Amino acid sequence: MPPKHFLTSNFRVAFEEYFDPGQQRSAVDTLRGHIAEVRDGSEEQRRELGVLKPQDKTPEQIEQRVAAYLDKCYWQLAQFYRYSVPCRIDEAEPYLREIIRYAKLKGGKRDVAPELYLAVAIHKAAEKEQEAISLFTEAFNSLDMDGASALGPRSDLWARAHWARLLRRVERVQEAQVQEQVIVDWIVDHPLLLPPPKLKALVSDEADSGVLNNILDHPQVVAAIQSAKEKRSGVVVA
Repeated sequence: MPPKHFLTSNFRVAFEEYFDPGQQRSAVDTLRGHIAEVRDGSEEQRRELGVLKPQDKTPEQIEQRVAAYLDKCYWQLAQFYRYSVPCRIDEAEPYLREIIRYAKLKGGKRDVAPELYLAVAIHKAAEKEQEAISLFTEAFNSLDMDGASALGPRSDLWARAHWARLLRRVERVQEAQVQEQVIVDWIVDHPLLLPPPKLKALVSDEADSGVLNNILDHPQVVAAIQSAKEKRSGVVVA
């Protein structure tokens, strides 16, 4: 059984920032094992694990509690896969599909993050390209129009960069350029919010030699970062 803090956001941050690849793999394996234990366990085992609460007595209550707990585990695992070095997001596909299925059953405000994670997870599979494009399109449209839960900038840039590369791969170049420009515009508006190495890691792909792999050399980005640094240091440019 993993430690109690295993499913917290603090542990996820530690996974990304401080774990070496071996520790990351170990954490993934531990969480996968825990998921199997909860999913396949008996009621008694689930109570021993602390998944079920004393008030969970009826089959419906037990089912709801287990479903909610597994949903939390699946999302943490998906993030572990995303932040693994090297990235293993493609392995998150079945867990992300479960998260999306559960969200639809539960109802409530739409959260597009799992949809965008799924789009990234499947976008390199030729037979799933159209599904990925639909997921990207609908999720980002929902962010713009339907008031879905907002993404943080890192997830937005990360997903949008994958979308742009997919659009280029299927020869929808003008649409790809639109997404690339959205990324550039965000950096120009927030030139010092993310350190250059993190920014490059978010939007580049070592298997790709396109525009986004050279994002730090883009003229608008170079000018914006230079101007922001000069303003911060008090340098006045005539």
